[in-house]
Formats: sequence, C-alpha cells, structure tokens
Amino acid sequence: MESARKTEAPARDTHIIQSLDKGLFVLELVEQAGHPVGLNELKLKLGWDKATVHRILATLERRGYLLRHPATKLYSLGLKVYALYDSLTRNFDIHDATHSYLVQVAEETGESTHLAVAVGKEIVFIDRVQSTEVLSVNTQIGAREPLFCTAIGRAILAYVPPDEIENYVQIPFVRYTSRTIGSVAALRSELVKVGQKGFAVDNEEYIEGIRCVAVPVFNHEHAPIAAMGISGPANRITSARADHLGVILKKAAQQVSAQAGWNEEPERSPRKGRPVASPAAAAVR
Repeated sequence: MESARKTEAPARDTHIIQSLDKGLFVLELVEQAGHPVGLNELKLKLGWDKATVHRILATLERRGYLLRHPATKLYSLGLKVYALYDSLTRNFDIHDATHSYLVQVAEETGESTHLAVAVGKEIVFIDRVQSTEVLSVNTQIGAREPLFCTAIGRAILAYVPPDEIENYVQIPFVRYTSRTIGSVAALRSELVKVGQKGFAVDNEEYIEGIRCVAVPVFNHEHAPIAAMGISGPANRITSARADHLGVILKKAAQQVSAQAGWNEEPERSPRKGRPVASPAAAAVR
C-alpha cells in the first residue's frame, strides 16, 4: 500500500544535477513503499521510460543503497542506507544540534530554555539559555530532577509503555509541593494527555511558583532521546500561555528531531519503549 507521505516529483532546476535528483527520488519511493518493489511498479509510479528506471535501480544497487532479491527481482533498501543511519545516530550530537534552537526559543519567548536527557529515574540538564528577565529560572548544568513531576521528565516518560512506568519512578512519590502528582495512576493519566498534546506541563509540581513546558526530541526510530523545555514564573507562564509555548517548542524540537533522522508521518506515532540513551546521557550516568 502506498505511504500517506507523498514525495514531489523532481523539478527542473539548473542548480541541481538532474540524474542525481532522479536517483534520490527513486530511493525515496522504495523507502516509502514499505515493501519490496519491482521495476514495473516504479515505472508506473514515475511515468519514466523503463530503461531510465532500470539504470537508476542498477546504479543504486551497485552502490549498496538498494538490494535486489535474486528470487523475486524486487528491490528494497540496501545495507548502505542502514550504515548511514547507524553513522547518524553514533555521531549525532544532541547538544550541538539543539543549542541554536534553545537560543531562538529563549529570544522569542523571553523565558529560560533548557535541554535534558533521561538517566535512570531522573533527568539531567545538559544545556541551558537563561532568560533576560529580572525574575527568571536559572537551571544548573548537571542538575538532576525526577522524571515523574517535571515537564521535561514527563515529555520523555510519555513514550514509555504504561506497564513499565513504575520502573522510572521512585515509589512512594516524594511530595515536592502541594501540587505534586501523588500516584502512578494519576501519572499514567497525565502521560496520556502529554501524548495527545505533544508537550508536557508541570504546574508548580517541583518548585512552588515555577511552571514548565517541555517537548521530546526523537531519533530516526521515533524514540525519545532528550527533551527541550521552557521554565518561568507561574504568574508569567499562565496555563493559557503554556499551551502557546508548547506549540513553539514542538516546532523547534521537530527540526532537531529531523536532524536525528526523524520524519513526521501521520500514520506513525513515536515508539513506546525505553528512553534512548544518547552519548550525552551515557556521559552523565
């Protein structure tokens, strides 16, 4: 069945190499198909002559980007594509990829922004950009906070299977403020909302008078590898404004996620599973 995600046909542009553009277009069609495809199927989709499609397929196969199955003569992605994915995940630096977006969001919102990774039952802050406001939140690099009652923690925790949530929280829950969530059942309910909205909010649950908003950053497997957040005084980050900030953060996080190989497909949702340990997370264990 054809994927819901469409790819535009290569357009004429004097600044690009047409043959290379066509080759990459064919590679994208094979990836989007979700099943091995044949020469005739691709020819029908493309509307190109058979000889051209065959030459492109043969070239991609020769370079290892496509694999031609001997028995069926159908094409699927080759090992070279997976090698590139592996290289991307091994060399992707979440700190470098995210910092400029933290700066951008801080400038747009006037609030402090930060980046954190999950380590055990906590999140660890690995980057920050402080607000220029006189009254602001000054997050310390290396500071640890619990996953269950912080927005940046719940942004990651929302993508853990519900029956595994207890592995990532300390029971009984510590009551940091009068608003701190008090049970696993309540936490699971809150995480459902996070998944629906695409961002998390903590309403003065960790620090009285401070409200935070956060979103996950995903990798190419649609699994959370980190979270980006905004924190500020609750009287400035109202509940209504928190929703607006969540939208801003989501746009920034999507751009970072795209650098890690993630792509937004309506028919797919981020993977439920163990939060992925990035090199940054491994460094602070």
